[in-house]
Amino acid sequence: MASAALVQCTFYGNAAPQGGNISGDCSGDIQIVNCIVAASTQGEGVFQDSGSLVEISCTDIHGNAEGDWVGNIADQEGLNGNICLDPLFCSADSGDFSLAAESPCLPDFNPDCGMIGAHPQGCGTPAGLAEASALIPECRLLGAAPNPFNPRTSIFFTIDRRQQIRLAVFDLKGGCVAVLADGSFDPGLHEVTWQGRDSGGRELPSGTYLLRLLTGDRRQVPGRKITLLR
Repeated sequence: MASAALVQCTFYGNAAPQGGNISGDCSGDIQIVNCIVAASTQGEGVFQDSGSLVEISCTDIHGNAEGDWVGNIADQEGLNGNICLDPLFCSADSGDFSLAAESPCLPDFNPDCGMIGAHPQGCGTPAGLAEASALIPECRLLGAAPNPFNPRTSIFFTIDRRQQIRLAVFDLKGGCVAVLADGSFDPGLHEVTWQGRDSGGRELPSGTYLLRLLTGDRRQVPGRKITLLR
């Protein structure tokens, strides 16, 4: 039986009926470490045959055609540094898989994992500038993981300086159903958990909702959609 270790690789835009980017079968085991597995055009990001073992750590699996953390690897999402967030490539369409300054795969956002993927930061504010603020991304909603979710999900956002932040959930009619954070936050990456309930603690029905982040100077950060499945 053969085995393989995939370390600090980037897989993007591949296709297969099973495992659009990576497929493990009964012929051997696979270790996936510090990798990005994104945007397969057919199949899930990673397929694990019942006769194989796939061990995953510090890896971002996101945006694959038939699912990300699904099947036999579903229980590894959120463990051992694993995430499901847009890696924010500089220009994947033109073959540039280096990372934008606010990418969640950069070491600044993953001190326990270090660099995720094959390519470092390649666009945005250069990390080598002397100003400390150059290492802090602009205010941005990075998304939620898992998404779709049930019963809970983690929402990630970054801010560039200490300020008042209001993170809220809206239905598609524009009504605010829950406020998840409302207070002063330090600069950097933040995580807020939502359990699919409204501000009164009542369970919300299945459906698509909109996350909105409002900063201290009343700037509205571009929202993100999130899907609750009961």
